[in-house]
Amino acid sequence: MGYEDVLQDIPVTEYQERLKKTKERMEKEGLEGLLVYSDSARMSNVRWLADYRAFDGVFPYPAMVFVPLIGDPILFAEGSLLGYAKDKTWFDDTRGIRQELGNVVKDFAARHPGAKLGLSGAKYCALEFYEQIMNNIGNATLEKTLLIENLKSVKSEREIRNMKVAADLADRGIWKIKEMLESEKNLTEREVVRQAMAEMFRLGADSKSFDIMVQSGVNAEKWFLAYPTDKIIQKGETILIDIGVRYNDYSSDMARGVGYGEMNDEQEKLLDTCLEAWRAGMAALKPGMTGKEADVAANEVMKNAGYVHFAGEGRGCAHSTGMDPEEEIPTIGPDSDDILKENQTFCFEITLCEPGVGGTRVEDTVVLRADGPESLTNFPRKNRW
Repeated sequence: MGYEDVLQDIPVTEYQERLKKTKERMEKEGLEGLLVYSDSARMSNVRWLADYRAFDGVFPYPAMVFVPLIGDPILFAEGSLLGYAKDKTWFDDTRGIRQELGNVVKDFAARHPGAKLGLSGAKYCALEFYEQIMNNIGNATLEKTLLIENLKSVKSEREIRNMKVAADLADRGIWKIKEMLESEKNLTEREVVRQAMAEMFRLGADSKSFDIMVQSGVNAEKWFLAYPTDKIIQKGETILIDIGVRYNDYSSDMARGVGYGEMNDEQEKLLDTCLEAWRAGMAALKPGMTGKEADVAANEVMKNAGYVHFAGEGRGCAHSTGMDPEEEIPTIGPDSDDILKENQTFCFEITLCEPGVGGTRVEDTVVLRADGPESLTNFPRKNRW
């Protein structure tokens, strides 16, 4: 089965509207210019504006967009990709980032004395390019901003449709794992990952979103994230599966905990609590609430059951997603004042890892609608294989 009938290329008119919104927000923030940085692993800032994505996994290819409040934008790409970048982007002006970024900043600062420039993507901006900016900025000022990160967090229906296809492909990857584990014995974690990837690519995936995880037994109970190993998956173990692919450069990310064979009482409690917490958290989600409010309901379930939520990188029950598997806005966690908005997309995720018992995760890519979350990934959430 292919997905050609649902392929949703983003038209130039949508990119032009994004640029217009960017300039409107710049004016509100008092910015005369905006620098937007992306590296090859997190290209969504630049692609959201320029429709250009550098290669991943070959070289740490950078990209940057410069948006003047008055005038046309410029795309900066790594020199060896300059011809490719010119063919891909809708921008009229594309230049080498190492050759021209400093010159453009210097010229702009000279023509706009004391101007305030914003930097989106500051968290990942390589020192090499930050120094180019600062060495040429003159008496202009540079400040960090989440302008692009906020704008791109609200998805269009075209974007959501691409994400739905990526989500369906991830569902099919887990169906393949289930089929294998129910029909064969002595399979390793690596073997099932290979077959799941082959199935998703056969059906239309363009690339993986991240390194796919299948963690069984002791590997599930002690590691939050792990590469698949040559460990044989055995009956009586919990399995933690985290999987996702890109379709038309939009990502999916989902996870399921599996009780493989007969489970003891502690394992059943772990699996059931994780799912109950996920359901409680999802039921509470609505536009207008803060990120810290969105983190409460699921944690109450886990706390009452005697568990501490195993969250990565200090976040809570969700991480944002879209063109990149993990984006910046909204943050959902105990310290977040971000306001959730309609048509934002994120992965709502609960992970429980208990030494000596097992590990499990329930995670779905969701879009927040006016009446609550719509899950884009839908493989069954209670699994006993």
